[in-house]
Amino acid sequence: MGPTYAELMIQGLREAGVTLVAALPESLLGGFYRAVAQEPGIRYVRVSNEADMPGILAGAYLGGKRAVMVMENSGLRQACEPIARFAFTYHMPLVMLMAYRGDLGEYNWWGHAHAQNMEPILLALRIPFRVIRTLDEIKP
Repeated sequence: MGPTYAELMIQGLREAGVTLVAALPESLLGGFYRAVAQEPGIRYVRVSNEADMPGILAGAYLGGKRAVMVMENSGLRQACEPIARFAFTYHMPLVMLMAYRGDLGEYNWWGHAHAQNMEPILLALRIPFRVIRTLDEIKP
């Protein structure tokens, strides 16, 4: 049995020099949230609204730290304005990891529409993205 997605995500973050993870936990990446909370080299900051995360990442960037925000893809809609402000106005890198609600096999009725607008929003904001479907795609 190989490493889990959460272990691979943590390894990838460590290898990339990430020292801060801001997140609004959700169920699809539950294993990751539990693992990152225990990771000694990474500060884990839980937020109550996705729109708070871009500001936290911008502060980390200005402080010379590498950070990522982690959320469900529906949170992208919440965070559009601060993402656009920091990324385009101030040219700050904002790395996002998102659970892909609404993909094929989604079992929650409320999640079905999330996939329909996530990629168009990413494209409209000119945010490059990759959809990860297998474990061997996580760390690269």
